[in-house]
Amino acid sequence: MLKILPIASSFHAAEQVRGTIAGITNELENRQVPHRILVDGSETPNVLLIVTGGTEHLALGALAQMSGPAILVAHPHQNSLPASLEILSRLRQLGRPGRIVLLNQGEEGYASLGALSNLLTAFEQMQGLRLGRIGEASDWLVGSMPEPGQMEKVWGPKAIDVSLTQLNSAIQEVAAEDAEVFQGSFQNGALRICEPSNAELGMAAKVGVALRRVVREQNLAACTVRCFDLVKDMQTTGCLALSSLLDEGIVAGCEGDLPAALTMAWMQAVTGQISFMANPQDLDPSTNTLWLAHCTIARSMVKNYALRSHFESSLGVGIQGELELGPITLARIGGIDLREIFLMEGELVANGDSELRCRTQIQLRMNGDVRELLTRPLGNHLVLVRGHWAAMLREYHELFVR
Repeated sequence: MLKILPIASSFHAAEQVRGTIAGITNELENRQVPHRILVDGSETPNVLLIVTGGTEHLALGALAQMSGPAILVAHPHQNSLPASLEILSRLRQLGRPGRIVLLNQGEEGYASLGALSNLLTAFEQMQGLRLGRIGEASDWLVGSMPEPGQMEKVWGPKAIDVSLTQLNSAIQEVAAEDAEVFQGSFQNGALRICEPSNAELGMAAKVGVALRRVVREQNLAACTVRCFDLVKDMQTTGCLALSSLLDEGIVAGCEGDLPAALTMAWMQAVTGQISFMANPQDLDPSTNTLWLAHCTIARSMVKNYALRSHFESSLGVGIQGELELGPITLARIGGIDLREIFLMEGELVANGDSELRCRTQIQLRMNGDVRELLTRPLGNHLVLVRGHWAAMLREYHELFVR
């Protein structure tokens, strides 16, 4: 929602000012851009409408009371655009990100403002989002263990530490009938069941019921689980549990990889799409193709699936999903301060069934140079969503990452 505060100089006729505001309001309503024009100080704005020239100091004063990027709406009359240029020039000198959206006879400005409305909504969703670390990061994630406080400082979500002991206790307390319902939902939808026994399916179902309980008790919107400890200690896997949470709208990542789970939460907030977290397996710079694989995926992302064993351990239950071909976007947040991103669009061109990789396997043809993964990797997990979203995600990163 755009909360728009009009800024006008007292030198301009009040009637002209009111007419300009009314005209812009009418155009926004015609295009169904979510907005509210603020007339008093009861709400904090997130957008300034620069109605007239001579408003530079007024706008800077208002912006000093606002957080986030400076979104300035200009129009072609009353010296609105030159005033906006001067304001944003000063903000750039101060290191504050911002954008001028020019509303004129074309549609580009209104489309940009609509997109910014969506990004502002995503930014609000990210602030204070509770992302649970259920157990620590897996031991091999040597480049994916940022300070948890850095995530909140830069991106907004708050890391909530939950011990694996709590999850293990919840697993022991799962009622048999609840596990049966969970197990049945996966069995009944499966194209086939290969390696897992009924006992293994039942144990994986208990993990699913227990993890859902922990997520609800901790009021988590997202989580990442040190899942290989389940393999080691209980001879089971969290693959079905994570898949189920993803389909319920709860971001759920593997291996305690905090930057990957953050990437999943970010992409879901911006695009509205459920994501697939996976490992790059192979790439070919001559064709700009890349193979990804992992043992869990949301069922809503696949057209069919088989229940398999977990690849590395041959234990528990994993998911081998087949995805529709088509446009995708890959991303990863990383770096020591979590301000770096990898971002690239492409096409999903094939599904795979190699016995030497994790169970869900997809081949992508990328629009960028896949060698970037070899020269500046941000971790061993990438996150995929359906559709082309790079421009929108890049705009969010430029405007909102602190």
